[in-house]
Amino acid sequence: MTGTLGPAGRWRSMRRRGAVAAATVVLAGIVPGAGVAVGDQRVSIELAYSCAFPGGVRPVKVGVGARFPDRAAPDVPIRPAEVTTSVTLPDAAVAELTTIHAARTGAITRLTTEVAQNGATAPALWQGTAPSVPLATTGGAALQATGEVPTVTANSPGDLTVTAAGLTIDFSPVTAEGAATDPATLSVTCTLTPGAPTLLAKVPVDAASSSPTPAPSASTTAPATGGPRQPSPGGAPKVVPPKAQGAPPAAAPECRGDTTNPLALAAYTTGYSNATKMSGASLIPVFCAKVVQGPSRLKRIEVRPGVFELHLLQTSVGRLDHQGRAQTPPGPATFLTFGFMPTTATMTLEETGPMIIDSDLNNTAGHGETYIRIPLVLRISDVKVNGTPLDVGPNCRTSKPLYSDDPDPARNTKDHVVLLGKLKKGTDTVWRGYSLSRGGPLDGSVTIPPFTGCGVGEDLSPLFTASVSGPANTVKQNQGAPCASGIPDDPAKLCTPDKQPTNVPLPLR
Repeated sequence: MTGTLGPAGRWRSMRRRGAVAAATVVLAGIVPGAGVAVGDQRVSIELAYSCAFPGGVRPVKVGVGARFPDRAAPDVPIRPAEVTTSVTLPDAAVAELTTIHAARTGAITRLTTEVAQNGATAPALWQGTAPSVPLATTGGAALQATGEVPTVTANSPGDLTVTAAGLTIDFSPVTAEGAATDPATLSVTCTLTPGAPTLLAKVPVDAASSSPTPAPSASTTAPATGGPRQPSPGGAPKVVPPKAQGAPPAAAPECRGDTTNPLALAAYTTGYSNATKMSGASLIPVFCAKVVQGPSRLKRIEVRPGVFELHLLQTSVGRLDHQGRAQTPPGPATFLTFGFMPTTATMTLEETGPMIIDSDLNNTAGHGETYIRIPLVLRISDVKVNGTPLDVGPNCRTSKPLYSDDPDPARNTKDHVVLLGKLKKGTDTVWRGYSLSRGGPLDGSVTIPPFTGCGVGEDLSPLFTASVSGPANTVKQNQGAPCASGIPDDPAKLCTPDKQPTNVPLPLR
């Protein structure tokens, strides 16, 4: 289906009772080219965290590195640069991953920081992505996450401090064969060890010499002592969300969900397709799908005389969305023509009908299945044979939709792809695997029909039919946790402020 992302933080204004804030701390989006004070204050600190793994709380060392300016001025954005979050896992934490047969893992880190100045505080989410590293039974494991973080702007003089707070780590483990583990993801919440240092940086903010002295604010705030009211030079503290805070990485396309329908979801998906005739697996670029959940209904099914199971059933409808078109983003592919000539092309999957998502959760037996059915035509463009461009024209595509053998005989019409996601409740009563509302791995096998419309002046369709078309082509996709865009509250922080998914999944083999 559609895919997966790291949660973004909400922003809140926090006031200290009895204090009048003299500054406003503004967390602004990362805007390339914006004026930023050039800094030479390098930060490197090791933090001690306790992380709640399924098997117990484990100590985890976290190193944070960044570069800040040594000084700043009011109304000039401060952009932390060269930000790294290094996570060192002890053997006990690694064992939590190898227990589920993980041989490697990547991670997304979400470090909450607190920015404070003159009594005004605001949280800022530092999110990073760590590439996959191998896991061994001894020696622990080290992951290093990098990523852009919000800028910080103060509007008054005074020291501005940045301190570390909570941390969440989303692991993406895979087996030695590159397949998804069960569960496919593992998210742990970490808290700072009491008494450990948390200060990341202190930046003095000096008054700009060319700036006029601000006039006293018209609004006043009474001190808690009941004394006379004093003007607040910077106004009451407020926090403004940055435009890019929690935005999906640049590799993820725009995926704004419907805010008018309370049942609307938006999700990212990526993965690999392994065509039988193609050389290896082709990456399916991260794509966006938008879904409207159908009503849930309970059904009591008699599995044998006198024995019943309780099923929760739901049918939802969705569509792909890439720049307003029902398709995936174009992606590269490599295969052989004439049996030996290396050929590259751009491939796009175009949706020709609605996506139907049927979920069946067997609560009695403790397992569930979700079937996603979607009609897709494969289009080829930008072809090069042994490095030489080959003009295939604008209409080179499969003659009909890709198709799977549908397990439902009544729906086995050979005109749609079928993907299956499985969910299972473990002995610890935790559900693991795929569901529409949480994401996870999806698998399928498809037949690629013959091609048509390929070539300009010469029919090249048989060439691509011989090189690409055929049965038993496997597809493995990984859907990220969706953004419930139609619901104002976002306690799990799965949506950006503009209702795009924050969870961008990694492809699974």
